[in-house]
Amino acid sequence: MVFAPQGKHTLSHRVFVTIFVCAMAVIVAFTVLGAFFVQNTLADATSANLAQETELIAAALDEQQEPIPFLRSLDREDLRITLINKDGSVAYDNEASPSTLPNHGDRPEVIEAFESGSGSAERASSTLDEIMLYRAVALDNGQVVRLAQAQPGVAAILLSMVAPMLLIAAAGAVLSFFMARRESRAIIAPLQEVDLDHPRRSYEHAYAEMVPMLERIESQRQELKRQMAVLADNDRMRREFTANITHELKTPLTAISGYAELIANGMVEGEGDLRNFGGRIYREAGRLAALVNDILTLSNLDEAERATEGEAVPIGSTEPIELSRAIYAVEQRLEQVARQANVTISHETKPVVIEGVSRLIDELIYNLASNAIRYNRPGGTVTLQCGTNDEGHPFLAVADTGIGIAPEEQGKVFERFYRVDKSRSKARGGTGLGLAIVKHAALYHHATLDLSSELGVGTTITVTFPIQQDEPFA
Repeated sequence: MVFAPQGKHTLSHRVFVTIFVCAMAVIVAFTVLGAFFVQNTLADATSANLAQETELIAAALDEQQEPIPFLRSLDREDLRITLINKDGSVAYDNEASPSTLPNHGDRPEVIEAFESGSGSAERASSTLDEIMLYRAVALDNGQVVRLAQAQPGVAAILLSMVAPMLLIAAAGAVLSFFMARRESRAIIAPLQEVDLDHPRRSYEHAYAEMVPMLERIESQRQELKRQMAVLADNDRMRREFTANITHELKTPLTAISGYAELIANGMVEGEGDLRNFGGRIYREAGRLAALVNDILTLSNLDEAERATEGEAVPIGSTEPIELSRAIYAVEQRLEQVARQANVTISHETKPVVIEGVSRLIDELIYNLASNAIRYNRPGGTVTLQCGTNDEGHPFLAVADTGIGIAPEEQGKVFERFYRVDKSRSKARGGTGLGLAIVKHAALYHHATLDLSSELGVGTTITVTFPIQQDEPFA
């Protein structure tokens, strides 16, 4: 922007007004957007928890011969629990006498539960001070159990922010006034003819002493643009990774907590049911442990990639690795998994040795092979290969006859928590981090990845290592 000649007093006043108005606009905008964001985030989290609790209580009710005594035994002051008969009449409510309540057959969530097995709704008060979240699930006997929980609305959240916002506004006004007066007098006057968006255009009109400053402004402007792009990309990846980790960890933890609560409260009858619930807790704990191990592995790999030369990283030492033996060891560990999935696993290997971290190479092969089994079809095959290509590069490859990967998804499969088929991956224990570990393990060994896939035919992923030398990896 180019500064036009103006009186100092007027310019100072305009700078003050501009700074103050912009600051207040940003504060107000971020306050309102923050309130909506906080409310939506809380509502989403509450809805997810409400749905899970409703499913757990419904499952427990299906096993009870007398549901009302069971519901009375639940000490949940934070939830409203309602049991609704087939005709819409209320059979039980933990906050009011059923005889005083109207027919609930016209409630949207109840109608949806009767029609499709489950339903949810959200209703806000006229003042937006409170939002009620509802979740209903149909029982085997035709009744519907409904849970409701209150959630603060946008108006209530904004009201709680009034005092700090007023303090920030007052401080901003005082700071803006003094900064505007000082900076407009000391800086803006000698820069009236300077185009700060394009400093080099102002060289012929600038003082000689200003040329180094303008050069520096231009170089910093270009560097800031680059850094802002990097920061924006890193921030996006951080937010996505944090959100995915939270979701992935929350699911098994919630299941374990729910099953354990049912057992602890004596709601599981019979040794068979106890074994069933214990097995579910064991599987969810295993899934949680696998997820944590994968996250730690990725964290170590990220740390290794950022480490400077000579800095110790918790990855492990390099050693000669015979790829055919590593492949055979993984094949033996996955034989039972492949047999259960009705998939044949085999190997076609030639002796080849690389220098690498044994644990990372094992995880790389294991994740490629287990993915090939998981996304295969009954009667399919998985072939583990290794050898040396025509250029003398060691390689290992995993080929399957599975479902294949669509062309538009092939560039995304190595991203963290990305799943081609989420339902199949979760059902069979996938964490969504296997191929991300493959990618970073390959990068650590300076190897390249090549993916070849066709929908309905199969997928082949090849890891090609550099020609081996006697120097260790960085």
